[in-house]
Amino acid sequence: MVKTINLVLLSSVVLSSAFVFATEQMGDTLFLNGKKYFTSVFLSLFDDNPMVKRTFCPPKECYDSTLNAQGKYGRPLPPFADLIEAGKVCALNFPLSLNPGLAKAIGVMMKLDFQRAVLNRIPKIEAYPEQHFRQVFFICDEYQHFATVGENDPSGDEKFFALSRQPKCIPIVATQSISSLRSTLPGESWRTLFQTFRTKIFLALSDDFSAKIASELCGKEDQWKVNYNISESGHDARVSLWTGNAIAHKANVTTSKSYNTQSDVRFDFKTFTELKNAQSVTLAYDGLNPLPPTFMYLKPYFNNVNKSYFRQLADGDL
Repeated sequence: MVKTINLVLLSSVVLSSAFVFATEQMGDTLFLNGKKYFTSVFLSLFDDNPMVKRTFCPPKECYDSTLNAQGKYGRPLPPFADLIEAGKVCALNFPLSLNPGLAKAIGVMMKLDFQRAVLNRIPKIEAYPEQHFRQVFFICDEYQHFATVGENDPSGDEKFFALSRQPKCIPIVATQSISSLRSTLPGESWRTLFQTFRTKIFLALSDDFSAKIASELCGKEDQWKVNYNISESGHDARVSLWTGNAIAHKANVTTSKSYNTQSDVRFDFKTFTELKNAQSVTLAYDGLNPLPPTFMYLKPYFNNVNKSYFRQLADGDL
């Protein structure tokens, strides 16, 4: 009986090993097929539009300095490392309405390539401290379409923004609301990304979640609160036989006013939802210390910079 059991167990182990081996081979095959399928689907996005294919998938001759000396095959984009040190401005003009999936894919890949080039400046700056390295700007509108977080991976916008001061990069991003950023990122990873933005400028917010988070970020402070108390008293009071109410021939009214301090939010929910044009609540950072939340009046760049906000408002420029 013991030998039989051992034989059965041994057979089970052999079958299990063979099954695992076959599963691994099938898994590798499925994985490779999946990679091929994903690559084919992704590259097919560039075949739909000839202009997109010519711009982002040029022929190999385009990268040959000899064959493309005259630029007849197009001009390839230099590496971001060279563009950054040369002080060039590189912008992506690809409307989302043409192809949302392709526009987002190209924007994210372009962003990651730029971030990689910027972070590679750190060892160069440390190796040559006496050399001057220019400042770099990363400006992204509608950032919620291109935001990525790495979480456990070494890549991600939250890690890049946390290290951006070392390579002298100044990121400036604009998003519709905190909710739009939250809806595009998995789980609670938006909090990790959001805390890397040291200076935050809140314009008018229309959704309750964004206004609530903005109000909480501004914190609380001790504020003076006014309390009013009104009391009425009477002497020789009695019940009226006609009305059934208490009446008195001698009555007096006392009012009192008192002040006390209470911890309350600096800017409440209502403040963020009722901000007018060219008004904001700003949490600024001067490079060394955070500044307290401030209600600010903004002046659009296209108006006269010598006119104050209130003068522009009175003249109807806002």
